[in-house]
Amino acid sequence: MSPAKKPVAAQKRAGRRAPVVHEEVYARLRRAIIDGQLEPGRALSVRMLAAQFSVSAMPAREAIRRLVALGALEMTATRRIMIARMTPDRIDELTEARTLLEPRLAARAFDRTEGRRRARAALVSRLSAIDKRLDEAIADGDVAAYSKTNSDFHFTLYEAAKAPVLLGVVESLWLQTGPFMRVVVSRLGTSTLVDQHKEAIDALEAGDREKLQTALRLDIIEGMQRIGDADPR
Repeated sequence: MSPAKKPVAAQKRAGRRAPVVHEEVYARLRRAIIDGQLEPGRALSVRMLAAQFSVSAMPAREAIRRLVALGALEMTATRRIMIARMTPDRIDELTEARTLLEPRLAARAFDRTEGRRRARAALVSRLSAIDKRLDEAIADGDVAAYSKTNSDFHFTLYEAAKAPVLLGVVESLWLQTGPFMRVVVSRLGTSTLVDQHKEAIDALEAGDREKLQTALRLDIIEGMQRIGDADPR
């Protein structure tokens, strides 16, 4: 291959790689927000994210743009980018949306494994293993581990529903609540947490669809009430 053609080939490879990089940066930033790794009020910048993820400014800027559109980030009048602020009305609306959609996803996961003993047992096993790690995080007072493991539990269950449209909506709701739940747990500690996850696992194992939905609904309500009571704005 002539020297003149090499830059063209390199450009083509870079062009094919670009969408992958954009998605990787977006996925990592989205996960960081869901897990509460970014605190409310903390300013973000394209330069900071690009350096953190070792990428150029373009994928970092695109990830921020997408997350602003989803309501996870907001841009102020001075063009500061930060975690979207929480208000009492927003808490009420997010609670309503989550208690409607997340128990529904849990029910769909239940239905997909109904009559499939191995699939049900495998899901119960995965959830039990995650819940064990959650217990360890609570016992250790490890807020970071608790936040990540808590979201792992919920999304392991929800992904079993095989309902990508609903799952995408629920992810957008978690993007708006994750940072605030992390703040609440940091302030109050892990010792006061009520574990509804065991109720959910027991219901799934026992084949009790209604009890599974109730456990998820209570878990969501308790978590959102903590956010409201702590006023983590």
